[in-house]
Amino acid sequence: MEKNIKLFAFTDALEDVIAFEKLGFKSEIDDAINKVFYVEADLSDYDWLAALALLEDCKREGLHPILQYGEMLIDGEEAIAFADAKAAEEII
Repeated sequence: MEKNIKLFAFTDALEDVIAFEKLGFKSEIDDAINKVFYVEADLSDYDWLAALALLEDCKREGLHPILQYGEMLIDGEEAIAFADAKAAEEII
């Protein structure tokens, strides 16, 4: 991969942290006082199809991570569309 790819989110909902972890995200406490967690999945060693699959799994679980590609931050449906377009480029 030419740039770092990762999915991340901040959440104060423990059930979301558990759901993210079941999908392979790593978690840590970001703000102990306010009970905010940071979750991250580093996909830099994977292809875009893996990133797309994980984004779709997150959507199915009602989770909304942010896609970071280099310096770009993309969220929501735009992240799924971006990963889909990048995966299509890899196939060609």
